[in-house]
Amino acid sequence: MHKDNVTAPMEPFTSEEETALYEKLDRLSVSELEAYIGSAKNSLGNRALNATWRPRIELALKRAEIVHIREEAAAALLAAEPPVAVVVPAPKAKKTTKSAKAKAAAAETAETAEVAETADAAEAADAADEAEEE
Repeated sequence: MHKDNVTAPMEPFTSEEETALYEKLDRLSVSELEAYIGSAKNSLGNRALNATWRPRIELALKRAEIVHIREEAAAALLAAEPPVAVVVPAPKAKKTTKSAKAKAAAAETAETAEVAETADAAEAADAADEAEEE
């Protein structure tokens, strides 16, 4: 690797660049973060890398380590928690309106009337059969 010839320090990240970097790091998986952290540490240990890049790499490394710790803690929490049992609510009884209640009462009355008529007809037939037998 050849030596970085830029001697002037790089300007710090703008707020937009920093926000974009943080969003990118937040989207990485744990294994990708581990690779990123390893690469950043390797870059910081490289003597050929001029100090102009150091502040940017250090900032990104700090953020990557924070995100990595957060992701590992979240994964450990998920692994430690027992699975949540899904409770299905019982269906609620449908509320009937006055007209529905009236219809139900009318149907009940009609059924009762039919049963009464059938019973009356059966009694009349029995009475006629008894009269014939006498």
